[in-house]
Amino acid sequence: MTDQLPCPNLYAGHDAGHYTLPDDVLKARDTHQAAAALPFPKPPRNSWETVGEVAQATADALRDGTKLPDLDQIEQARKAERIYQDALDMSDQVLTITRQRVDAALRTHSLPLLTAHLRPALDETWKTYRDAYRTLVEHGQTEPRHLLAAPAKVRKASDTCDLMAARYEAIALARGDMARSLHIRCEADPSGKYMLIRNYHELHVTRWVNARTPWHGMSTRRFLDYMASHAGQIWLPTPDEQAQAVDAEAELGNPMKRAASF
Repeated sequence: MTDQLPCPNLYAGHDAGHYTLPDDVLKARDTHQAAAALPFPKPPRNSWETVGEVAQATADALRDGTKLPDLDQIEQARKAERIYQDALDMSDQVLTITRQRVDAALRTHSLPLLTAHLRPALDETWKTYRDAYRTLVEHGQTEPRHLLAAPAKVRKASDTCDLMAARYEAIALARGDMARSLHIRCEADPSGKYMLIRNYHELHVTRWVNARTPWHGMSTRRFLDYMASHAGQIWLPTPDEQAQAVDAEAELGNPMKRAASF
């Protein structure tokens, strides 16, 4: 099942239609799901039950002078148990193999997942959100609860913001999965400041590591509203691009470098 695989949020976002995924990645997932759906054989009777029945029947036959029972019944019962256990062991191995193939497919396509699938979806999402938010700003109100009587165009823009906020959230969760499960992360940015915000330092100028950002605790839509109104640059960089953003912040924070135009 998908929730037992690496990057469950990545698959969930695709299944919800928020972005595409490589065919190999989807095929590996579908194969694992097919393996998980294989029917298990029905457990056989415990062979010791058969041993007890044959023993009882043998004692009765000796008492009554009748034909002794066939001892092959015991071997057949034990054979059924072996077959059942072999089937369970084989099923476990199939699940392990197909899960490993999912992991291999994700790792093989890790960078294309960012650059060719998630990034285009995020760029489209952010552009659509900003366009819709601009309509709300021009109307003079951005709070959904104050737009019930607004013109249809404005209400549609608010609905678009809701849809794009959900899409953004799905993409961000997928990116988080990749950082955790596939280790696609930037060592130069351990806190992930620049994983989703390109100009983080411009929006939150502080050297205090634990200082809360202005958007701390906001819902996804309010966060995007804040970014749209403060020229936030939402992006989805590769680890190398993320490292470059960290370097750029270091230069901004070094007055000697600024004075020397380094």
